[in-house]
Amino acid sequence: MSTVIVVGHVNYDQVWSLSSPLASGARITYSDRTVRLGGGGFHTGTQLARLGNDVRLVSNLRDDDHGRAALATLQASGIDVRHVTMHSGETLFTEILIEPNGERTILNTAGQLRPPFAVPDPISGDAAYLNALVLDDGIVASLETIPLVISQFPLRSASPRPADIVIGSRADFPEEDTHRIWERAAAIAGPRLRTLVLTDGTRPISLYDGKVLNHVTPLKQVSVQDTIGAGDCFTGIFLHGLLRGLSLKISAEQASQQTAEWLSSRSLAG
Repeated sequence: MSTVIVVGHVNYDQVWSLSSPLASGARITYSDRTVRLGGGGFHTGTQLARLGNDVRLVSNLRDDDHGRAALATLQASGIDVRHVTMHSGETLFTEILIEPNGERTILNTAGQLRPPFAVPDPISGDAAYLNALVLDDGIVASLETIPLVISQFPLRSASPRPADIVIGSRADFPEEDTHRIWERAAAIAGPRLRTLVLTDGTRPISLYDGKVLNHVTPLKQVSVQDTIGAGDCFTGIFLHGLLRGLSLKISAEQASQQTAEWLSSRSLAG
C-alpha cells in the first residue's frame, strides 16, 4: 500500500442537464438536476483509495450539515481526513450547466474566497497529487521530500510547486503548441518537471518530456454527456499505475480505459 497526499477541493456540485444549448434570452428546460460531491480532492482521492492506497487528504470544508456529511463520506471511502480543516460558514454549491453536446458552464458565487490549503506540520508520503492554486509554505516544503509529485495544470495564477509530472487538458490550450505548454508547466513545476501529460477527450493522450512527444491511444472510448470528474479520475488511476512501477504509457492506457468505464457506469446509474 502506498501513501498518497492529495491536496484539492471537495465541492458540492449541483449539475443541471439542459434540454437545449444555452442562448441569450432563451427559456431553457432541464431534463435532470443532481447534487453530488465533486472537486479534484474528492474524485482523485476516492479513486486512489478504491485502488487500495492510503490517501491523506488536505482540504477545507464548512462546518455545517453539508460539510459534515461530506466529511463522513470521505471517511467511509477510506480516506484519512486528519488534514481536512473545518471552517465556520455555509457550504455553497457549485452550479454546473451541461448542454446536450456536453459543453458545460460552471457558476460560482461572486466574491467567494476559498480558505488556503495549509497543514500545521510537515507531511510525507510516497507520492502527492496537487489540484490547488495556492499552497502554504509548509506544503511546498514537504513536497521536496516526496519522491513523486503530480500537479494538475493550474489555469490561473498559482503557487510554484516542485512537481515531476504536470497533467492538463489539451482543450485548455487551444492553438498552443506542446512545447509552449511545456514551458508554462515548467514555470510552475520548476526543474523537477520531467513529463507533461495532456488528455484530449477520446483522442490520443500526449506525453512530452520537453524534447520527445509520444501519443497514447485510448483503449476504450465512451460517449456520454456528463464528463465532470473524468480528468481527476484519470489522474488517480494514472498515479496508481506509476506507484505500481508501470510505465507512463501503460499507466495512461489503463487510466483512460478505467475512466471510460467509470463514466459509463455513472451514466447508467443516473
